[in-house]
Amino acid sequence: MIQLYGRRNSINVQKVSWALCELSIEFKWHDEHGKFGTVNVENYDKLNPQLIVPTLDHNGTIINQSNSIVRYLYRKYTDVYEISKAEDIAIAEQWMEFQATDLQLNMTPIFWGLVRNPPEDRDQELIDRNVVLLNKKFEIFDNFLSDREYILNNSFGMSDIIMGVASYRYNSLPIERPNLTNLKLWYDKISKRDCFNKNIFGTFS
Repeated sequence: MIQLYGRRNSINVQKVSWALCELSIEFKWHDEHGKFGTVNVENYDKLNPQLIVPTLDHNGTIINQSNSIVRYLYRKYTDVYEISKAEDIAIAEQWMEFQATDLQLNMTPIFWGLVRNPPEDRDQELIDRNVVLLNKKFEIFDNFLSDREYILNNSFGMSDIIMGVASYRYNSLPIERPNLTNLKLWYDKISKRDCFNKNIFGTFS
């Protein structure tokens, strides 16, 4: 049995819960309704000394870092790595890293400034600067999507999940966004998926 540790509204936990749902893998969820900054699991530091989420326990194999967990699940339970060209896999993984590094760099100060922090602690100049940069990065992704339905092999998969959770948060932020037609078409498709609605929709906080 797979054990998943982490709260439902964590962007990184969402990647894993969505992937588990898409792959129809049963799992036990620990601290699903937890709060930011804590993990209400006894001796969690033994599983993850960093005390961050998510952590996956698969029959004693302990994995953390959300993108690594999603890759593991797709290697373990699908043939996507066997049937895809190495070049195509590399491009898919490129966008997974783009989410974790490039997008998160700009999204974090916006999210904290507008959603988590009280208005009196808001640094509007910092927020505005990062909105400009974040929009430019989503324009890059929009251009990439111009000739494809999904990121890898034109089939929904792991990289769509990773960029999907980021896009949900991006679209939920109270900011001005450019009209990105390709992004909208792609997002409309993925957001209609049953596992998106079960794991992502309504979790913005």
